[in-house]
Amino acid sequence: MLCAKAKRQQQMFSVAKAKRQQQMFSVAKAKRQQQMFSVAKAKRQLQSAQLERKSTPLYGEEPS
Repeated sequence: MLCAKAKRQQQMFSVAKAKRQQQMFSVAKAKRQQQMFSVAKAKRQLQSAQLERKSTPLYGEEPS
């Protein structure tokens, strides 16, 4: 009986460990995705600002 109880405890420990590892992996993946999204968004905003700056004539400059 003790052997069966020890096996169940070991199995429960293994399952809990696997769940924690999966959760840590999911959190790390979500962080990477959020970081990639933020970088892509910042790049788009920068590119948009640069295009806007190029299309806006400077004060006193004749339009071409």
